[in-house]
Amino acid sequence: MSNYTKSTNFASKDNLTSGDPLKIVKGTEINTEFDNISTAVATKADLASPTFTGTVNVAAITASSTITGALTGNVTGNLTGAVTGSLAGGTGLPLTTGVTGTLPVANGGTGAATLTGYGAVVMNSAGTAATSVAPSTSGNLLTSNGTSWTSAAPPSSGVTSAVAGNGITVSGATGAVTISQDFYTGSSSTNTSFPISSYLFAIGTSTPTLRNASSALYYSTTSPQGNGVYQFGSANGVALSGTWRTRGVNGFLYCCTTGIYLMQRTA
Repeated sequence: MSNYTKSTNFASKDNLTSGDPLKIVKGTEINTEFDNISTAVATKADLASPTFTGTVNVAAITASSTITGALTGNVTGNLTGAVTGSLAGGTGLPLTTGVTGTLPVANGGTGAATLTGYGAVVMNSAGTAATSVAPSTSGNLLTSNGTSWTSAAPPSSGVTSAVAGNGITVSGATGAVTISQDFYTGSSSTNTSFPISSYLFAIGTSTPTLRNASSALYYSTTSPQGNGVYQFGSANGVALSGTWRTRGVNGFLYCCTTGIYLMQRTA
């Protein structure tokens, strides 16, 4: 933009004496002045809806209506009304006083007018305003409930769950849990029910049974393998409870072709 600069001082001609050639107003002088005016007008912004190109420097601007388009530089004072669009960079934009309304989530804000002091800001479903979770009790943790977040006490230390079975007994389901291995504590030599993981010597055939092979055990009441012993491979006697598996052979009786096997109840 250029300012209008007067080329000829026409008022000074009035003080000249008649006959002075400078007192005459020439057409070229008038033409030059109109050219200067035309250039200044053509390069100045219109009062209504002007269009600027290049870099525009404004020392101070007071706007009482809508400002559209890109606005860069420092903004001081109060901004009222809705702010739409995006703020690129964000440096040099001290919006510290007089800001009213909320900045929507879609424009990088929380969409919330207020948040809980010292709370953790939690974003909700897409497009909805954020909320905040208060700290609550000292030592609490921010915990997911599957949908959102809550302030909850951390889980108690120790075992969180225990299930009895397979020869294991449990005292208490959570927290301080006592786990005990079950043992047969009776004194009967004819007992047929032993806890899982119990071991017995049992008499069988001289052909070694495969390691970990399953076999039914019996408390024998008749010969030939002996009355009053535990044996497998024969239905002579009372069946023992559960599943028994071979763990190894201890040897063979010198008097007969009978093996002594170590058996363990596994189920």
